[in-house]
Amino acid sequence: MKKAINDNIHLCDTFLFGALVLLIGSIVRVGASIYLPAMPIIGEELHIDAATMSQTLTIYFIVFASFILIAGALSDAYGRRPLLLSGMAFFIVGSTLCALAGDFETLMTGRAVQAFGASMIPGTLMATVRDTCSDLRLVSLMGWLAVLGGLFLVAAPMIGGVLTQWLGWSANFWFLVLFATLVLALTWRDIPETHAAHARTPLHLFNTLSLVGTMLTAPSFILVMLPIITFFAIQGLFLAAAPYIVMGTYGLGPVAFGLSNVIIVIGLFLGRWAGAKLLRRSGSDGVYRIGSQIAAVTALLFIALGIGLLSGIVSFFGVVALFAALFGALAPVGMKSSLTSFRANSGVAAALQGATLLGASAIGSAAFGFLLKLFPHLEAEKAFGLLSALLCTLAAWAAWKSKPV
Repeated sequence: MKKAINDNIHLCDTFLFGALVLLIGSIVRVGASIYLPAMPIIGEELHIDAATMSQTLTIYFIVFASFILIAGALSDAYGRRPLLLSGMAFFIVGSTLCALAGDFETLMTGRAVQAFGASMIPGTLMATVRDTCSDLRLVSLMGWLAVLGGLFLVAAPMIGGVLTQWLGWSANFWFLVLFATLVLALTWRDIPETHAAHARTPLHLFNTLSLVGTMLTAPSFILVMLPIITFFAIQGLFLAAAPYIVMGTYGLGPVAFGLSNVIIVIGLFLGRWAGAKLLRRSGSDGVYRIGSQIAAVTALLFIALGIGLLSGIVSFFGVVALFAALFGALAPVGMKSSLTSFRANSGVAAALQGATLLGASAIGSAAFGFLLKLFPHLEAEKAFGLLSALLCTLAAWAAWKSKPV
C-alpha cells in the first residue's frame, strides 16, 4: 500500500502527468465553445434563430450536469480509468454526429451524446489528481485546471474561427473527433488506475444522494463555491451572447471573433498570477475579500453595458477582460477549498463541483435565450450586461460571506 502511494505521488510530479491532466481537462471546454464562431452560419444553413441556437449550449450543459454526479460515484466505486476512457469514447461519437448533422434535431442529439461523454471526465480527473498529488501540487494543478479551463473555453473559438472560415462549420466537430481520439490514446497509454481497490467506496445511490445533500448545505462547500458558480453562469451567458454581439452588432468575421478572445485569455492569466501572489501574502480569505470588492465594481460596469452607458467593442471586451481576471483569481481558491472539505469523498465532491458549475453555465445560456424570446427587440449586448450584473452582484456577496480554507 505504501509503495502504491509513493508511486502515485511520483506520477503526479512528472511533467507528462501534468500535461495530460491539462489536455484531458480541456476536452470539455473545447467541446463547449469551439463552434461559437460558426453559430450564426449554422443557424443560417439549418434555419435556426439566435435564441434557438443558444439551446445547443444549454443542452450540452444540462446533460453534462445531470450525469456527472453518477460518474463521480462510479469512479469512487470502480476506479478512475474506466470512466475517463469511456467518457472520451462517447464524446467522439457525439462529435461525429454533430459533424454529420443536416438538421437541428441531429445537431442537438450529437450535443447531448457529447455532453454525456464529457460528464465522465472532469470529476473523475479531479479525483485522479486528488489521489496522486500532495496538497501543494494539488493547489498548483487545480489552479492551472481552472485557469486553462477558462482559457480553452475562450481560446477554442480562435481555432473555430479559422476552421469555419476555410473549411466550413462541420470542420469544428471533426477537429474535436481528432483531438479527443489523440487524448484517448495518450490516456490509455500513460494514465494508470490511481484509485486502489481497497480504497473504493461501494456504490450506494441513497448514500451518495445523502452525501450530496450534506455538501449542498455545508457552507464550507456550497457558500465557498457560490462565487465560482455565478462566474460559470456568466460564462454561459458570454458563450451564448458573444457571437451575436461581436459578429452581429460589431461586424467582425469568424476569424476576427476568435482572435478577439485573446483579450480574455490575457485577463485569465493576469488574474491567476495576481491571485497566486495574494494567496501567498494574505491567504484564501484575503483573496476572497479583495475579490468581493472587485466583483462589486465589475457588476456596476456590467450595468453600464446593460443600460447603454458603455458601448462599443473596446468597452465590451474591457469589462469582460476584468471579469476574466476576477475569474482567474478566485476560481482556484474556491475549487480547492470546497474539495478539501470533503477529501474522503473526493470523487463525489469533484463531480458535484462539475455539476454545479456546468449547470450554472446551462442556466446562463438558457437565460440569454429566454430573455431574447421574451423581448425579441432587446439587443444582445444589453441582455448580456443586465444578466451578468445580477450574477456578479451575487458573487460579490457570496465571496464576502464565505470562509475559504
